Amino acid sequence: MTVYLHQKKWMYDFWYTKIRFRQGGFITKTQALKAEKEARKSAGNPNSHFKNICEKRLEELKIRRTDRYYHENRRLIEKLLKLWGDKPITRQDVEGYANKTALKSVSQANKELKMIKRLFQHAKERDWIETNPAQNIKLFPVSKKRKYIPPQEDIIRFLMEAGKDRFYFLVMIFTLARMREINYLKWEDVFDDYLILKTRKARNSDLTERKIPINATLGYVLGKIPKKGSYVFCKENGEPFDCRKKLMAGICKRAEIKPFSFHSLRHFGASKLMEAGAPLTAVQAILGHSRATTTDTYLQSLGTKKNEVMNNLMI
Repeated sequence: MTVYLHQKKWMYDFWYTKIRFRQGGFITKTQALKAEKEARKSAGNPNSHFKNICEKRLEELKIRRTDRYYHENRRLIEKLLKLWGDKPITRQDVEGYANKTALKSVSQANKELKMIKRLFQHAKERDWIETNPAQNIKLFPVSKKRKYIPPQEDIIRFLMEAGKDRFYFLVMIFTLARMREINYLKWEDVFDDYLILKTRKARNSDLTERKIPINATLGYVLGKIPKKGSYVFCKENGEPFDCRKKLMAGICKRAEIKPFSFHSLRHFGASKLMEAGAPLTAVQAILGHSRATTTDTYLQSLGTKKNEVMNNLMI
């Protein structure tokens, strides 16, 4: 029976070409039968159901994930809706799209393939589809490129050209922090001998904190920064500082050095610590690369060792 009574309300529930169509909440059986009839008409156009799946997925991402991840998925979904049209989506469709993308960029193909897998898995977990057409498709092998780590002389030249932003980059270097962590660093999280960095991987994920010891150089730099608001680095209106890639590119150009990114500063700091003989686990804890529970373990067991490690970070 495709129409039945459920918790004092009527609903319809049927499968069509491995796609499940289900809706409840109808007051009368007649209403449910009428809605089922309309659903069976639309079932002849699988893409109409795929469009609904995409809309539901985007609704969830809007709430649970970052704006960047949401917009990346939205752009991909818009392409897929135009490409696949009104036919049932198969493994061959997904593989064909991924192979075509890989000809231009393997990393982009893998990135989009992961999002496609999660899109269909999201639908499968909710019984909207019977199978995930992308489930068993393997990612493309990638030969990892060695990260560029600017030499110390380039870092010094960069800082000399940074002008009023020099303190911003010095704090980033001597904490090995992510750009967003520095942008949202507040004075209330800066103490005499350590500061607290906070980050979250996704919008609904837990806020992860980690303690970073303040060595002599970092303490000197923090002491020179004027307190204009609650954030260590802020705009004139008190909002968090928003540092863009163009700023770094401009400084590198003026310094006449090979351009590098914000993330390169983290790699530079980590390489200096490793050169000084720092334990890998201590460096991982300072970088915040582990999961929240693992990071907490590092913070509890490596307290004094972390202080010794950070004292070795010099330029």
